[in-house]
Amino acid sequence: MKAEEIELLKRYFPASSVTMVGEVFTQRRFMLHFKRPRASKLGDFRPPRSKNGICAITLNLDLNPYQMLVTYLHEVAHYDVYQQYGSRRMQPHGLEWQNRFAALLQPFMTEAVFPKDVLEALQKHLQHIKASSTADQNLQRVMRRYDKSPENIVTVENLPDGARFVLKNGLVFQKGEKQRTRYRCHCESNGRWYFVSALAEVQQL
Repeated sequence: MKAEEIELLKRYFPASSVTMVGEVFTQRRFMLHFKRPRASKLGDFRPPRSKNGICAITLNLDLNPYQMLVTYLHEVAHYDVYQQYGSRRMQPHGLEWQNRFAALLQPFMTEAVFPKDVLEALQKHLQHIKASSTADQNLQRVMRRYDKSPENIVTVENLPDGARFVLKNGLVFQKGEKQRTRYRCHCESNGRWYFVSALAEVQQL
């Protein structure tokens, strides 16, 4: 990789992982883009738009370094599965993707790359890999400790019962009872009931 590309990676990834991150990139053929934060996803993999096109991976640029690395490897696993199986109809996060993601992550699973608490959460995550790291609430709680301003984050699970809050989409809710990993909340904006993730970031009213 070029020196300026290495410097760019240092801005977003754990310092001790940059060499390996670069190797993962240079061994493949895809475009890597850092995007403005998107509420619906941390990153994505995009197949080529034409026969001779090139794949692309996008990552939200506001992710902390450890979340950035996990998301990057998540999307590279999609790239590898696509290269091996093409556009066949397969489960996006099926066994093929799970095995590839675990294999990609394994060389990074050291305390030289991840803090001990993140490493332990990732080890548990790999035992039961979910479609997204955000679906693993234990992993997300640990990851958020390393966000730039974790003290300013308010989540649904931190609110008292019956509290009113606003989601990022502008809808106003009242917190209801917990159902496993989500809360049944009444939407004052349209009168409907929704299940809202315990870790959804909100503004309390």
